This record gives sequence, structure tokens and C-alpha cells, in this order.
Amino acid sequence: MFFANKVGHYMDIASSLDEAGEHRSYTVIGQVFFSSADKFIAAFDFKEAVDKVTIDLSRAHFWDITAVAALDKVVIKFRREGTEVEVLGLNEASATIVDRFGVHDKPDAIDQLMGH
Repeated sequence: MFFANKVGHYMDIASSLDEAGEHRSYTVIGQVFFSSADKFIAAFDFKEAVDKVTIDLSRAHFWDITAVAALDKVVIKFRREGTEVEVLGLNEASATIVDRFGVHDKPDAIDQLMGH
């Protein structure tokens, strides 16, 4: 647990807003897993009135299903607010686990999750 806690601190999320104030880009850097999932979720502003959010994961790595669930939660929360979301840059290993366990990019899975 000590190691997980230590490595969990090596995650950072930077964001920038375009000049029109309509598109927020988030860049995730570091390791996302059970120890850093709450920090990951807390870094996003779901109430900001933007039309589009881009989440750049090209410098991040997703290790477990807790991390995947955190990504799902972020994407779904933005979509509930009416914000278009683009997730890009997943490395091959992260893409594999997100494809296998994630629901944010599978409409049928989201409906089942929501009980529809």
C-alpha cells in the first residue's frame, strides 16, 4: 500500500481553455489506478459551461478497473451536463483495459448500467 500511495502522487492533470471559452482541454500525466482514481475525478470541472472537453491521455497509463471506472465516471458526468467529450491518446495497454472494462464509449453498456 505504501508503494501504491507513493506512485499515486505521480499524477497531474493540467487544463487549458480555448480563446472562445467553448473548449476545455485536459492533459493527464502519470499513473491512474485505485490509489489515484479519486484525485483523477476531482481534477475535472463538470459544471463549467463549455461545449466540448478533450481528455488527452497520451502521457498517462491506466492500470486497473478502478482507473477505468474513474474515466467512465468523468466522461459520463460531462455528457450528462451536455458537453461533448473526446478521449484521445491511450497507449496500447491502457486502451486494452479501457476497451475491455469501460462503458463510456459503449451506448448499450451505458443503458444497462443506468437500468434502461
